[in-house]
Amino acid sequence: MEGDKILRRTLLSVLFLTILLQATAAFAGLLLQFEDKGPEGNKAQKMTFQLQGKKLRVENPNGGVMIFDGDQQKLWSIDTRQKVYSEITEADAARIKETREKMEKQMREQMGKMPPEQREQMEQMLEKMKQDNRDAPRKLTFEPIGGGNKKMASGFSCNPHRVIEEGKAIEEICFIPWKESGLSLQDFQAFDAFDQFMKKIGADTKSQGRIFQDLKQSPGIPAHVLMLGQEKAPRREQEMTALKREEIPAGRFTLPEGLQKKAISPAPGDTSRN
Repeated sequence: MEGDKILRRTLLSVLFLTILLQATAAFAGLLLQFEDKGPEGNKAQKMTFQLQGKKLRVENPNGGVMIFDGDQQKLWSIDTRQKVYSEITEADAARIKETREKMEKQMREQMGKMPPEQREQMEQMLEKMKQDNRDAPRKLTFEPIGGGNKKMASGFSCNPHRVIEEGKAIEEICFIPWKESGLSLQDFQAFDAFDQFMKKIGADTKSQGRIFQDLKQSPGIPAHVLMLGQEKAPRREQEMTALKREEIPAGRFTLPEGLQKKAISPAPGDTSRN
């Protein structure tokens, strides 16, 4: 009987510890670092991503920082060298989208005064803009490539695949299998929250906004990406150099002090990662 009690207490302790560790992992943040090697001969650019729930922080080597708080629906773009920042809130997003729609209406009114050829070009451009924002997530298939697993700088092993879209190979990606990574799609929900916010603005999310949607289809987390591109176009590579859970201070997702606010453009620039 005493042995049974000890066994039960031991099992309960193990169960409690397991639940505690899972809860800790669920609230821990995520650090990702990439090297974008760009066209051959170009210097590699390092990018750092920190994710925590619906919060996202992105840093580039030129002093640029982007902070998105999906809970508060706020987006800050910071130039740490010039010590300036811009801010977009949910209310701003509605105004920006309204401004874009007014601009589009004005452009359509002006089209009536254009020669037929220019009018057709303008119509095609406006329709493409609308189509890009209406597009459903792209559908991908993944074909394993021979050669076996590869050990990456991040410490993980990955499996190479060829990525197919509409029957055409667009990328070659080495994926860290979900099970081996110890992560889940939930760890990347900040990308989804950011995409939804950008859609409120009416920005072009066709490229940037596909990160989360691509992950939903993928066999794992991209550790190395070779973008095949078009013939004669320079090929680009991205390699993950770090992937780990860590406690991220709350201040990493708030606006630093001592910065000067600058006005935002009524039509934000392209958010493409390319």
